Amino acid sequence: MDRNSPIPAYYQVATEIQKKIEDHVWLPGYCIPSERSLSEEYNLSRMTVRQALGELVQKGILVREKGKGTFVCEKSINQRNIMSFTEMMQSAGINFTTEITCFEKVKSYEDLFLPFEDEIIYKIKRLRIVDEVVIGEETIYLPWSLLPELQESDLKTSFYKYLDEKGLSVYESDAAIQAALMNEVYYKIFRVKKHLPLLQVKSKNYSESGQLLFVEESVYRSDKYMFEVNISRREGYIR
Repeated sequence: MDRNSPIPAYYQVATEIQKKIEDHVWLPGYCIPSERSLSEEYNLSRMTVRQALGELVQKGILVREKGKGTFVCEKSINQRNIMSFTEMMQSAGINFTTEITCFEKVKSYEDLFLPFEDEIIYKIKRLRIVDEVVIGEETIYLPWSLLPELQESDLKTSFYKYLDEKGLSVYESDAAIQAALMNEVYYKIFRVKKHLPLLQVKSKNYSESGQLLFVEESVYRSDKYMFEVNISRREGYIR
């Protein structure tokens, strides 16, 4: 740490701690030294160290557990803007697998949040798995008439890239995000026995011309997956 630097001391400490985590010196789940130990190590006040740790907690790098200490968070996946899961994993350098649990044609009906009227649609369910841990289940509803040649094997890789190749690029997505309560169905989906924090995402995905391409209903572990949303004011916008 450079005491002659104009950079605030708390920021320098936070940067050094983050580097230890990025360099795998401190691994996920590791209980880091106490505020007192860190203040002695850096010869700083506990208030300065607390501010540094607070910055990393806000970033989702550390987590405080009352009565236990401060721990390095498990690595989470951040989604920004319109990106496919495959694109996000590849850009983050994360290995993953996709397990298709449903690929069938069904009749569209209203109580499935589907605006396709009386059409034959594909119902597709995919599990997203990172390090042998299921982090999400994605359910896609897509008109059969849009892609009558679609095969199950096409869904093992990026669905967005497949759409791009067919001239059906996703230009806009209207999404609703809410917390979901753990239940017996989710215990089976995520292959766990413990309670998990979950996020449920429902979206309608459109082409540049405004054509509805597909509807998606997905659920993710919010301790492993995070959505970052940019909200701006656009007057006169109605869908």
